[in-house]
Amino acid sequence: MVFLKASIPLTPSDIERAEKELDVFFPLEFVEHYLRYNGGLPEKDKFIWQDGGKTRINCFSSIKDAGFVSLEETYRDLIILESYLPIGIIPFGTDDGGNSFCISARKEDHGFVYYCNDDHYNTENKEECLTLIDKSFKHFIDNLSG
Repeated sequence: MVFLKASIPLTPSDIERAEKELDVFFPLEFVEHYLRYNGGLPEKDKFIWQDGGKTRINCFSSIKDAGFVSLEETYRDLIILESYLPIGIIPFGTDDGGNSFCISARKEDHGFVYYCNDDHYNTENKEECLTLIDKSFKHFIDNLSG
């Protein structure tokens, strides 16, 4: 998979700093991807749903650099300040409608990839807006289409 317009390259210490700042532990596949591509535009930008529908990924957030959207800033805004998503669910990308693709840093579902549809947001049950789309970040990335 190729990513276009990625932000400045990261070092392992950049990842560790972001984890410490957000008080999370990123899944290994996520770290490996971000060390190679720090955000950007996936060349293959379509996620295919089981029913055959497609969702286009607009961009992936960057760490440390606000080239597109800063992952740290998005996490602080959506999780810490607005309490929009559950703690430990990290929005890393968006579709054309502003809905988020997220990865879990929680113990019970570490590394699972979710889609957060804003239309299904429920302030009383933050989990309701999350749809599990893959149990592996690498598998999710490898299965995007053009």
